[in-house]
Amino acid sequence: MHDFLVSILLTFSTFLGIQTIPGNTNGWNVEKSWNQIGDAWEFSASSTSIASQCDEGKTLVFPQVVHGIHTIYINNELFLQTGDNTFAKTSAFYARAVVDCKYIKKDAKIDWHVVTYSKYFSRINNFPKVENTSAKYYFFDVILNILSAGCLLILAIFSIFIFYKRVENKYVLSLFIGSVSFALYSMLTTANIFDFNVKMIVAHKFADVFVWIGSLCYIYFFRQYGYLGKIEFRSFIGAFLVGESLIIFGGSPDIVQLGTTIPIPFAFVGLSSFLIHSVNEGFKVGFNRNIKLGIFSISIFVLAASNDLLHITGLIYSYMIMPLGSVAGVFFLAAAVNQNIESTYNERDGLLVNLEKKVVEKTKHLEETLSSLKSTQAELVQSAKLASLGTVSAGIAHEINNSINYISGAIIPLEKKVYALIPETADRRMIEKLFAAMKEGTSLTVDIVKSLRTFTGLNQAEFKEVVVSESVNSIQTILKSKLRGIDFKCEISADCVTHGNLVGLNQVFMNLITNSLDALNKSEKQIHIKGYKENDNIVISIKDNGIGIDAEIVGRIFDPFFTTKDVGKGTGLGLHIVSKEIEKHKGKIKVISTKNVGTEFLITLPALIDMNQIREAA
Repeated sequence: MHDFLVSILLTFSTFLGIQTIPGNTNGWNVEKSWNQIGDAWEFSASSTSIASQCDEGKTLVFPQVVHGIHTIYINNELFLQTGDNTFAKTSAFYARAVVDCKYIKKDAKIDWHVVTYSKYFSRINNFPKVENTSAKYYFFDVILNILSAGCLLILAIFSIFIFYKRVENKYVLSLFIGSVSFALYSMLTTANIFDFNVKMIVAHKFADVFVWIGSLCYIYFFRQYGYLGKIEFRSFIGAFLVGESLIIFGGSPDIVQLGTTIPIPFAFVGLSSFLIHSVNEGFKVGFNRNIKLGIFSISIFVLAASNDLLHITGLIYSYMIMPLGSVAGVFFLAAAVNQNIESTYNERDGLLVNLEKKVVEKTKHLEETLSSLKSTQAELVQSAKLASLGTVSAGIAHEINNSINYISGAIIPLEKKVYALIPETADRRMIEKLFAAMKEGTSLTVDIVKSLRTFTGLNQAEFKEVVVSESVNSIQTILKSKLRGIDFKCEISADCVTHGNLVGLNQVFMNLITNSLDALNKSEKQIHIKGYKENDNIVISIKDNGIGIDAEIVGRIFDPFFTTKDVGKGTGLGLHIVSKEIEKHKGKIKVISTKNVGTEFLITLPALIDMNQIREAA
């Protein structure tokens, strides 16, 4: 089975037409052409002419042999050995020998031996040659791997601290394991730098296991994001399991390399599928930043992997840049995870904004509904009060009028009888005063009943011409007892006439005057009412020198059920009724108040009102 599997790998190499030795020897004499020595294959050559090409500042560069150990002799003396040629200790996988020309004399003989423990890698692409510099080889063979390993480990650490609990664990683990796996692969390819004291075959197995675990994380990520179909993904998983089994349990480096080779075509299918998907999506929705980044990163990864594949198979002679490709690939994973986080947070923010908007709308709607309910409740309360007041007033007015009629009808005959019986004496003058007082009291009672009927609208139709002075005078008559001791002035011009609901306007003046009375707390109490016509409007001012209103609550005094009075002394409906009634009459009301100075209410009503508008408002 071992020989059969190795033959598969070598047949693949033969099929590609890979030569083990190039035709141009560049002045080198081949002494051993990949002879098997134990479990290794050795190639050796020597040259006496290559030294003559070495000048100061130049270097002699030997070709890269995968898993190969170079031994250099100058004039039969050991000059350089790049690792353990028994492979008991690992060394750099892709190292090449470089000798500075300053150590080589013009007539020196150079002997070169290279040993690899894999028959598949027993080949060279070119013979040693003199070049102007060797720095690029050290950078690509060593420095690039170290830098890539460092970057990948940093990305792995960041993935835990930045993305943990912000996205699903499977994405964080995929990014973390992929980063660590590619980092370990990069470190193992330069194992001599990190002084790993393990056999070459062990390091080889671990490196290839890690590179495919990292690739699996990559492919798995594509599958989770919908970039890779089910068939492609399952095909890769099958190839991955077969390849990893050969790598782990393979008894020779060639079996390990066969296991590494098997998943390659399936991985390329997955990567190509992602590229096609990304380009297609870009044409559909536009090449945004994330699509461009994905295409760029995967392209680097694919190009790096393709380069290394062609280099390892011997089809081209290049540098191993897979570590650079793995950094680009893991960077894409990190960018994709970050995009997933941004999308999640943007979606969350969108939901929050939408929720807040709906809450604001619902709150506004509820506030409007509550305000409407309060207003309706206030109007119902007011209507009930007026209805009750009207009913009671009607009964009272009727009974008082009956009584007054009896008294008025009896006073005059009684006065004549008394005067006929009493001569002109001091007692008669006293009796005359008593009769005068009785007549005045009777007249006053009639006036009060008339004012009460006027206030409740018992004598009025719904809409009519309203003389403001008469309305205020009726309120003054009703509140006569409360106005004692108060400097009450009423200066309303005769042309202050409007059209409206007498009952409603009476309620306005009653509430405002009553509020002024309640606000008076000084020794010199004043309530001044003025009314005058201004253009097509009439203006009524009701001003007092009471306690005033706090500036913080002036804007709320017309709200239903808002009151600053003690419990049981105010319903919070008075000024709301005033505001709504003025609104029905197409008027305006303004309050001017200074704390501890006084308050003035300015009412503006149109002298002429469109009756249809009034009915609509009512």
